[in-house]
Amino acid sequence: MHRYAMLVAAASVMLVGAADAPRDWAATLRADAQAYHDQIAANHPGPVNRLDPEFIERNDAGLALALRRASSTRGYPGYLWAMRGYVASFNDGHVALDVTQPVALPIQWPGFLTGFDGAGRQVVMTRADDATLPLGARLDSCDGIAAAPLAARNVGAFRGRWDLLSQRATNGGRLFLDAGNPYIARPARCRFTVDGKPREVQLAWRDLPDTDFDARFAATAPRAHPDFGARTLADGTRWYALPGFNGDPSSADAKALPPIIAAMRANIGAVSAAPRIVLDLRGNGGGSSDWAQQIAAILWGRAAINTLPSNSQGVDWRASVGNIATLEGYRAAWRDAPDVSQESKLWADRVAAGMTAARARGEALWREVDTDDASAAAKQTAPKLKGSVFVLTDWGCGSACLDAVDLWTSLGGIHVGQETSADSLYMDVRQVALPSGFARAVIPMKVYRGRQRGSNVPAKPIRPYAGDMRDTAALERWIAQL
Repeated sequence: MHRYAMLVAAASVMLVGAADAPRDWAATLRADAQAYHDQIAANHPGPVNRLDPEFIERNDAGLALALRRASSTRGYPGYLWAMRGYVASFNDGHVALDVTQPVALPIQWPGFLTGFDGAGRQVVMTRADDATLPLGARLDSCDGIAAAPLAARNVGAFRGRWDLLSQRATNGGRLFLDAGNPYIARPARCRFTVDGKPREVQLAWRDLPDTDFDARFAATAPRAHPDFGARTLADGTRWYALPGFNGDPSSADAKALPPIIAAMRANIGAVSAAPRIVLDLRGNGGGSSDWAQQIAAILWGRAAINTLPSNSQGVDWRASVGNIATLEGYRAAWRDAPDVSQESKLWADRVAAGMTAARARGEALWREVDTDDASAAAKQTAPKLKGSVFVLTDWGCGSACLDAVDLWTSLGGIHVGQETSADSLYMDVRQVALPSGFARAVIPMKVYRGRQRGSNVPAKPIRPYAGDMRDTAALERWIAQL
């Protein structure tokens, strides 16, 4: 049996024997899909968002497809892929399925995997020693279907947001991985271009050894995962590696970030005199935007932040019982946490109170607007920066990482590296267990109004980097020349 790492967010999980007990997977799918639908209806801002009139129809259509698929579902793969297809139909990275009890699935491959190259072509990126195709062979079609629509049908339909470069880069390697999806036909005969000449290949599917899976799949979507840290390069550049923004006080991110930020604040004189500052967001997938706000206040000053045009007209929170309970949970968790800023604590108090009051008035949404802090701290300015601030991203940057890019570049930071991921206008998620216990629904609680960056629009660097983002030394040399 093989690990199901390709289908869950965690890097490694313990497999459970859920498949050992007889289960009606069709009934499980119907119950979980209906529960997902109802949680969306009760807690997501979309159903009461007048600016998204088709949202209810999308939710209903996704459920209808899942229920139709239930009629032919006989096992766990049918359940899982039907649920993934339902979730993907929202085309929203914040609407997700968190698999909590993954069941082991056999995974097969044809001896090679493709991924998207810098030009958007599917090319062989990893191969077995006996594979008939060399690295770099370009996929043209399979079974008469061109490479692009094939990937959209077999992968994009179960991942969503396939128009985004970041999504294709992240998931392109799944095209030649067979994890038992019963709703697609795996390729049988494919046409490649090798050294400028066409080559027909009859695929011979075989087991992908569990010991090889992680390295093989990672080769199709290489991404750097630097450790948190602050260092000074030989030329005086201050380099800050910030690979995560998790706001949970018990998380590794929340333990690593405070000393980095405290040292930046304590040494701001030397930091501001550096020839350049690099805010390295490689590996960062989001979390809490408060970290980016704290860094911005040190480098540019709270006064500069307050003079920026508002990033949006405000946000509307869905004032549901479950969402209010989530905000109350934030308040309890942050109340005595020393590394959570006072601004965040006051924010949680204000939002929880506002949502509660709105619900008491019978209102489905509560509007949160930006508030100007007139305190002395808000008026403080930072020392003038001698050099440029470079904001370095890869294609995995999303959510609070994107908020950081928006904020820092508005203050004068220069965006370099790769195009980011993107997010919709629906943000701030909560998780709800589904009836089966196999997964949790991940559902946004708020919607932006008038955000400057549109829905599912990525941030594109001023200076794109075409090299290997894992090669930090090469990146250092490149940035030194900018």
